[in-house]
Amino acid sequence: MGDYTFNYDGKRIPVSVAERRKRKKIYDYYGASGKIDKIDNFLFSKPLLLISEDGANLLARSKPIAFVAYGKYWVNNHAHIMDSINIDVLKFIANYINATKLDQYITGTAQPKLNQQNLNKILIPVPPVNEQKRINDQLFKISQFLEGASK
Repeated sequence: MGDYTFNYDGKRIPVSVAERRKRKKIYDYYGASGKIDKIDNFLFSKPLLLISEDGANLLARSKPIAFVAYGKYWVNNHAHIMDSINIDVLKFIANYINATKLDQYITGTAQPKLNQQNLNKILIPVPPVNEQKRINDQLFKISQFLEGASK
C-alpha cells in the first residue's frame, strides 16, 4: 500500500462535537466509518480514499472500512486519507480492502487500530488500470443488484 498510494494523514484535523454544534452544516465531515456530521468548511475537494484508522468496525466489519469521499469535505483523525494516480485505483483499493481480512495489521483489542505503518504494509495486487476499472464496474453492478434485491 505504501508504495502505491500517497498518504495525507498530516492534513487531518479533528473538530470536537461541541465545536461542530456551533457551525453551519454545509460540508460532509468524515470519521472512521463514513460521514458522521456536517461542518461549515472543508479540507479536501477531490476524490480521496478514506480508510478507518480505529474502532471496533475494523474487526466487526458492520460497515465498509474503506470508501472514496467526493465533493468538498472535512476528515477527522480517525480515517487515513489516501490518494493515487486516478479514481479507478482508489476504487480498486477500497474494494480490495473491504474484501480482505486485515487482522494481522490491526493492533489493540479494546480499541482496534490500523496505524499508518501497518497500513503501508498491506499488500495490494496491482492489475493493469483497465483491469482495475473492469473489476470496479463489475463490483458496482453486483452491489446495485444486491441493493435492489434487498428492497
